[in-house]
Amino acid sequence: MDDTRQKLIDAAGQIFSEKGFEATTVREVCQAAGANIAAIHYHFGDKERLYIEAVKHANCQQDVVKFDWPPGCPPERKLEGMIFHLMEMMLENDSPSWHIELMMRELARPTAACRELVEEFISPMFSQLLEIVTEFFPEGAPLLLRQRMVMSVVAQCLLYRYHRPIGRLLLGEETFQKLFELEFTAQQVLAFSLGGIRAAVAQYVGSGVAEAEVRS
Repeated sequence: MDDTRQKLIDAAGQIFSEKGFEATTVREVCQAAGANIAAIHYHFGDKERLYIEAVKHANCQQDVVKFDWPPGCPPERKLEGMIFHLMEMMLENDSPSWHIELMMRELARPTAACRELVEEFISPMFSQLLEIVTEFFPEGAPLLLRQRMVMSVVAQCLLYRYHRPIGRLLLGEETFQKLFELEFTAQQVLAFSLGGIRAAVAQYVGSGVAEAEVRS
């Protein structure tokens, strides 16, 4: 990535996270980045596009991973791989504080940046996770039921990134830091997810709906 472009994103992200989009000026971003006032127009076109790119950078600094599972790979193993990947991102602790602060602002008042983030990053990951969850259910299980399972898995992961201030207050700093042990925390999320999905499958099958749908 062009050095000036990245400096503008870093400077803008910091200021956007503190002041919001409207109160941030192009001039102060350029000053903070040590760039010419025309640099934003050259690299982004306008302030809105700069904001969108800062939000996307804060949430995802890598391309979407498309998992290539080997033939016959059980859904449990696939779910484990997905959760470990998600938790690696959620537990990442070296990024600047403005990454989380800017995302919290955006989530509170979604803009076009949120839409692009969903379309380019979140939706592809969601789709892969939905494919995995679907393997646990009988054919014909309602889409909404499967989507709810995905949302429950994702919600557990997001907690570790966007609720850190609450975690520190609830647990204390020493205990809170133990949550960043990837292996332990990812396995815990996996165990809860598998338990929840299997319970939902059993409830769905036990209700007789699945059998009725097969007969119809």
